Amino acid sequence: MGNRINQRIRIANFLLLAAIMLLSFAAIALPAARAGDLTAAEQCDREAGSEFDLERNRSFPTVSTEDIRIGIALSACREAYNQNGDARTQFQLARVLDKAGQKIQSRRILEEAARNGHALAMVNYGALLAEAGEAATAFDLYQRAAAAGNILAAYNLGVAYRDGVGTAADGALAVRWFERASLAGDDVAAFNLAVMLDEGKAVPEDNLEAAKFYGLAAERGNVDAMINLGLMFESGEGVRRNPVAAQELFRQAADRGDPLGQQKLDPIATGSILHTAMLAKMDRPK
Repeated sequence: MGNRINQRIRIANFLLLAAIMLLSFAAIALPAARAGDLTAAEQCDREAGSEFDLERNRSFPTVSTEDIRIGIALSACREAYNQNGDARTQFQLARVLDKAGQKIQSRRILEEAARNGHALAMVNYGALLAEAGEAATAFDLYQRAAAAGNILAAYNLGVAYRDGVGTAADGALAVRWFERASLAGDDVAAFNLAVMLDEGKAVPEDNLEAAKFYGLAAERGNVDAMINLGLMFESGEGVRRNPVAAQELFRQAADRGDPLGQQKLDPIATGSILHTAMLAKMDRPK
């Protein structure tokens, strides 16, 4: 009787172990099967889609430059490219090649994507051209990309019109493009617009509007905007004087490591701190 019970226990244990093994194999095989169902272009989309690319495949989450898995992404995007990949695939391959340090090949394929009308490729390739002194050609690319709705292109047009790079300086057009990029969520554009309005350079001074756009930029985490808006609240320039709001903005900047914010919170600190540097980079991390 005892032997039969032990035998049944051994059989039950064997069946349980077999079931566990089958479930384990299934769990391993399932993701592979799902990955195997993707085309090369879809795998490239999954591994190299940029958050700044309005033309990306939204079936997959975006991938920051730091998180690109070079081996997997390069294999998928090269295969997709060799299968007559479209402009998005070309841009994504160029992005992965750049991350892999293959700058010359990346630039060649980025130019191909830009020629084929990919908006973010036009922005990035335009930035390379601007660095090489071809500002007018870069400006043309920014215009085409902005017409397609790209935020970074709108920002770059604002900089170009403000500084007269690749085109004649035009404060009103700089304001228009910075505002467009700002309302689309770009904190640096909001800050630059606020500085123009605050200082009254190239456009009429408007401290109330400056405070509005400093506020937008500060809400999005821009430390420079926190400092400048804090100074306005502290002095009452363009806004009702509010020392409490000023201190809160200085505290937020200080918490992010800003030395001027930390100094403004220091009761021993004296004097006025000016912090209105213009941010003028034509190209930013994509």
